[in-house]
Amino acid sequence: MQESDFKNRLNQFLFDSGMSKNSLAKKLKISQSQVSNWSNVGVKRWTKNTKIINDFMDEHYQDNFKIPTKIEKTLKQILLKNSENEVHILMILNAVNSLKLEGNNE
Repeated sequence: MQESDFKNRLNQFLFDSGMSKNSLAKKLKISQSQVSNWSNVGVKRWTKNTKIINDFMDEHYQDNFKIPTKIEKTLKQILLKNSENEVHILMILNAVNSLKLEGNNE
């Protein structure tokens, strides 16, 4: 991620998570003024603290990934028709997950 994108990502994270700048700073033991500055102005370079916040945001989005409603409904219909289809669904999800993990390593 580029430094210029960090400000937008941080602000989107604060909106999505419902966290305040102050609560994020306290949780990660980073100064609230730094978080506010990055949210308002952005970052000029990567530091230990920007990496801490970036890693925290990555973890939050991974843990709170929302499955689109259309996909969720389709999966439920497949499972209701034949529970043996669960094996196929799990294979697909594992394949998608491995693609996501490969993308994070690049």
